[in-house]
Amino acid sequence: MADLTFSQFLSAHRQRLEELYVTSGAISWSVPLEDFARAVWEGVSVLASRESAQIPKLLEKIKSEELALVLGCVAGNERAWEAFSFGYRNAVYEAACAFTSDLTMARELTDTLTSELYGFETKDGQRRSKLNYYHGRASLKTWLRAVVYQKFVDEYRHMVRHEPLPDDLQQVAQDKAVSGSDEEKYAKLLGEAVSVTLRELAPEERLILSYYYVQLLTLKQIGRITGQHEAT
Repeated sequence: MADLTFSQFLSAHRQRLEELYVTSGAISWSVPLEDFARAVWEGVSVLASRESAQIPKLLEKIKSEELALVLGCVAGNERAWEAFSFGYRNAVYEAACAFTSDLTMARELTDTLTSELYGFETKDGQRRSKLNYYHGRASLKTWLRAVVYQKFVDEYRHMVRHEPLPDDLQQVAQDKAVSGSDEEKYAKLLGEAVSVTLRELAPEERLILSYYYVQLLTLKQIGRITGQHEAT
């Protein structure tokens, strides 16, 4: 059986989609029903098998209120962005603190990510933002923690690739031994934060993280395996 198209999805589940649209508060952020329904479809279609009977169950798992808020942000609704900043910027900062264990680095990471989440308009009027890749399958805070972690790892990889070798390797080894207890403490905090995030992700999303962080595949390689665009 062919995969369900958006028009088929909308026709089959319009009543429930309209209910979710109203309760999500999407109207407050000036998000059209069709845009909301399409975003829900994109979120559900990743997890749904080809048996459409499973879709009603998946619809109930979609974080519709947070998805609606994100859609408002992506559309450039300033009130939606203000609500996002008020409700979620601190979550980004807390995750950055947990991963970096350095307040200055955490602030820099938060500022950089906030800019990337806010995005910018392209020549065709579309908004390029990391929020485009939130589909409501996990809570927004869980998704943001994963985004912070990915950014942290990317920054760390970049730093390691471009960091020159120190002149006195013996002194570095001694300094490393002195700071070992702090590293163990931060490693424990990092492990706990990552564990919480992973438990809330869908199995398919955990597999993708494994490809990237454990098997060290590139985003392009992962895209070929999963059939998704590498930006996703």
